[in-house]
Amino acid sequence: MTSADGANSRGRDPDALTGSQQADAQRTEAERAEAERAEAERAAIAGELHDDLLPYLFAAAGSIAALKRKHPELESELQPAAQWIDQAREIARRIMQVAVLPDDFSRGPLHAAKDFLDGVVLSSPTSIALQTHWNGLAESSQWSWAESETIAVYRIVCEAVRNVVRHANASQVTIDFMAQDGGWEIQIRDDGSGFDTDGVPDQSHGMRLMRQRAEDAGLCLKVQSNPTVQSNQSSGAGTQVSLSRSGSSI
Repeated sequence: MTSADGANSRGRDPDALTGSQQADAQRTEAERAEAERAEAERAAIAGELHDDLLPYLFAAAGSIAALKRKHPELESELQPAAQWIDQAREIARRIMQVAVLPDDFSRGPLHAAKDFLDGVVLSSPTSIALQTHWNGLAESSQWSWAESETIAVYRIVCEAVRNVVRHANASQVTIDFMAQDGGWEIQIRDDGSGFDTDGVPDQSHGMRLMRQRAEDAGLCLKVQSNPTVQSNQSSGAGTQVSLSRSGSSI
């Protein structure tokens, strides 16, 4: 874009830019860097699973099938190992689906997250019976999402709900979108057993990646949880993940 004086604004001396222009330029660069990082991460995960892990699992499954044909008497002993390999292949395929970004973000990241969670995570035969409640979807689809926000929100919401499915022993999870003061907040709340947030190991990949995604996109991530005592559900139990952008950052 060319300014009124004929100079290209992209080539201006940074010192000549106003504070607002500098902030816009920095945000654009941050969005570009986050998009490139997310794509590189996606490609690396999908590539390693496809090229390095799945061939070994297919080879192992083939070897077991050959043994079962050669030694029918070992059928019952080999069957559990065959089932474990089948389960590992299914898990690898699901991880690859998670790693690949959806093609359609036209309705915003929350709609994309809901479509993925409903179609892949919550429909899995191994998933617990979990009631999901989505509030503010229509409002979220009207929001003007930056690219870095779109990717971060999609990934973080998917990871948070998957954590509920895998770890929370919950019966319900609620995802709320709320626009406020020129910004927005997303809350993911469950009624599960909760956990000690101070006891999460530093090497916990899921939590660390969620925080890194939020930081890279300039978002605020908070996790609050109250573990139940002796497995008895109480009003204070459950976990809430809050993801937000303040209006001053928009």
